[in-house]
Amino acid sequence: MNLLFANDLHSVPDYTPNSIIQNHINWCWAVVAKIVGLEYCRRNNFPIHFSANTCCGMVARKDHRGLRPHTCGFAHREMTVDALQFDIVEHAKDYFKNPDGNLPEDDEGKARALRYVITGNPYSQTPEIIVAGFHSDVYDLLSTSAALVDEAIKLRTPFIGNYLLEDGNYHSVVLFPITESQLELYDPWDGYKERFSKTQIFRTGFLTNQGKGIIKWIQYIRP
Repeated sequence: MNLLFANDLHSVPDYTPNSIIQNHINWCWAVVAKIVGLEYCRRNNFPIHFSANTCCGMVARKDHRGLRPHTCGFAHREMTVDALQFDIVEHAKDYFKNPDGNLPEDDEGKARALRYVITGNPYSQTPEIIVAGFHSDVYDLLSTSAALVDEAIKLRTPFIGNYLLEDGNYHSVVLFPITESQLELYDPWDGYKERFSKTQIFRTGFLTNQGKGIIKWIQYIRP
């Protein structure tokens, strides 16, 4: 650890990490799964499955690589992260490709995360997670998978939207159906929230604090 940074920690008052903004540069997958999974459990009166170490709301993570200090917490002279974000990462990460939990996860990782939140078992066969679209599709999602998009919206529960950022990286957000033609987009990077039409989300494009985007593929829970 940088000595100057370590000295500064002694004068920092305790505070909690942000629970719905990603505490790590690559944890968007965990945060969107957390939000979607918890809401699914709430609406269906399902118990929430997390490890016992999440009861305090935050945990110290010794590996600081990739952490975003302004979204993390601080306690007992240690940087902390949201306990549920950390718990999802630890249980749903790919243990071979991503043993430290510092890398992004793919669609399978997000599905494991959703199942972990809902059932406590990332490898459970239920619930069914539907993937519609693909990151390299030439045509927009309304042209290739309109029926699945409509199904996701009509379920009226939030689902995961994925797209390519202008910097070339892929990113996941949460889409909340408002009406059959309007959705609210939530970005776990900075908490940005705005409503857009279905056409803007999936065809013509939307604008967030991270730039322009078009959702190329979605993941939703089919009851």
